[in-house]
Amino acid sequence: MSWQTILEAADFPTKALVLDFETYWDKDYTLSKMSTIEYVTDERFELTGLAVHNFQQDRSKFFEPDEAEEYIYNLPDWHGPHLKNVTIAAQNANFDCLILRERFGITPKYIVDTKDLDKMWDARAKHSLKVMAEKWGCPLAKGDTVQSKDLHWSDMTPEQRKAWAEYAIGDADIEAWLFKKMLPIVVSRPEVELPVANMTHQMYLSPTFRIDMELGQRIVTGMEAEMNRPIERLVRRGFKVGNRPVEHDDISKNLRFARLLLDMLPEEESLPVKAGKPTKNMIPLTGPGLIPAFAKDDEGMRQLLEHPKGTIRRLAEARQALQSWPLHIKKVKNIMQQAKCRDGHIGTPLGYHNGHTGRWGGSEKINLQNLGGAGRGGKGTHKLIQQVRHMLLPPKGYVLGIQDYSKVEAIGVAWQAGQKDLVEGFRSGADVYSDLASELFGEPVYKPTGFESPEEAAHLTIMRGFGKDATLGCGFGMGAIKFHDRCYANDALRPKFDDGTFGPKFIERVIKTYRSKYSRIPAYWQRLEKAWRWVTKYPSDRRKLSCGLEFWHDDGATFIRLPSGRTLRYPHAQVNKADNNLRYHWGHLWGGAITENVIQALCRDFIAESLLRLEEHGFWCVLTVHDEIVTFLREANAEERLKEMGELMCVIPDWAKGFPLSVEGKLAERYEK
Repeated sequence: MSWQTILEAADFPTKALVLDFETYWDKDYTLSKMSTIEYVTDERFELTGLAVHNFQQDRSKFFEPDEAEEYIYNLPDWHGPHLKNVTIAAQNANFDCLILRERFGITPKYIVDTKDLDKMWDARAKHSLKVMAEKWGCPLAKGDTVQSKDLHWSDMTPEQRKAWAEYAIGDADIEAWLFKKMLPIVVSRPEVELPVANMTHQMYLSPTFRIDMELGQRIVTGMEAEMNRPIERLVRRGFKVGNRPVEHDDISKNLRFARLLLDMLPEEESLPVKAGKPTKNMIPLTGPGLIPAFAKDDEGMRQLLEHPKGTIRRLAEARQALQSWPLHIKKVKNIMQQAKCRDGHIGTPLGYHNGHTGRWGGSEKINLQNLGGAGRGGKGTHKLIQQVRHMLLPPKGYVLGIQDYSKVEAIGVAWQAGQKDLVEGFRSGADVYSDLASELFGEPVYKPTGFESPEEAAHLTIMRGFGKDATLGCGFGMGAIKFHDRCYANDALRPKFDDGTFGPKFIERVIKTYRSKYSRIPAYWQRLEKAWRWVTKYPSDRRKLSCGLEFWHDDGATFIRLPSGRTLRYPHAQVNKADNNLRYHWGHLWGGAITENVIQALCRDFIAESLLRLEEHGFWCVLTVHDEIVTFLREANAEERLKEMGELMCVIPDWAKGFPLSVEGKLAERYEK
């Protein structure tokens, strides 16, 4: 199969161009320190050339800056408005295509990023052009960008200009080689994957969300106050380090904080530690092979936060504040800074296929995939963090249409495993959580109706909560230890474990009850593990399961073809001869982990197809987060369009017959959970 055939299957133009812009950069003005939009719109921006490969000549052509501008301005005459008659290929396409849009007013209609292709093959690998060229066996050598640092085109000698042109031509040649090589190999479902990847780039290139700058500044001010409050409390109480008041670095620096804690802890207590590689100066405090357990979710830090000695608690609170709040502050500032580059708007920066299962990820230093929500149980997420998503506004005259697939992963594992009673329970709207909880506790459990006493309602809520957490969390083989740790981390449940109401034996019973009641699900884990193991040990065989999965092994990697036709790839797959365990390049595997990969990939394919279906029906899709899609809807008919949006998302693909898809939707004036 040729690369043109893949483009044709995706309904992309089979004529292609590789565009590789070269630009001025220095130690401060560089993409390693700036977002792409800040770099491209900065007053220091300057073209130092353009390399173009048209797939009709052996080598790319280099255009000097003035020639490059003339060439770009002529592109629409040759290839149609917004280059609708040609596929634009590039390495890190958001950079090159953002230059086209912001500097030349051209938004390419069809984009293929060679990095995206490499992520389809192995999302966790490094995706630099040099690494990709070596991995794919490209015979062309990658040049070095260091030669251009601090050099404007006008500063370059003739020899430097010649060397720079050769470097740019070499990169474009490599990109063209990779484009032709990878397209037929890695794109298992071109009619969906290439349009979805392209759509991801279009979301970024076009500024969509208005940013509430005033709210952003209030959030930053509030976060800075929250960050400083624990330190200020210590200072007011007269806490000193030696003869001076405590400072930020006493808390934020690991070594200084460790020494401070050791001075404060009672003699019979030691520094909380965990396994890790300590620095030379830390070893005397922790011991070899150990590091301080100061991270937010470390049990040692939790113990410090609940220490009977008030000073210890306040030090731990200050440490957590100085660790976490700067990250949140930086994100909000980044959003506002990027919005300033586009008249108060931002595009949606998502990384296509950032995860092994094909899910999107965040990018451009703002990660819209993780904006904070209400939290689960206990005290939840801080209100200031929850408010960050509220900074995202639709254009004037529009509202946000938000639709989220309901319980899709829990349904997915039951559907794939053939656990028909659970599938039908979800389909009919039965209270499957209470059903499992009733069996677990041996008494009727139901969702509180409001007529119970506060004590009865609380008791029912806790019991039903265990049924819900097991139904939603145990489908991928979660064990008793992990389930216990999750419960113990919940501020609302932790007292029940501390007083002995619940404990490890109870959690083991939760796991056993789930696996016994829904026995086809553990059997499904075993089927997947057995199939993966078999084809990895015997590469000449293929295994096709009744659930629509197909397993095979080729060139050191094990593949799983999903019901949708897309494939998951496990590089360096092997069955360990010593212990018979499964592993691949990125770690160990077993049936539950393979199941998690399959179900998350399957649910991701629902999202991908829905995005394309919505776009086909005229919806303005602007964001996807996990199992959620966000659109802009005109105020005049928003209710009607939201309903239509939900109906389109619930269209069952041919490969998912019998899957009870459902969504939960809302309209909002600003982005909210």
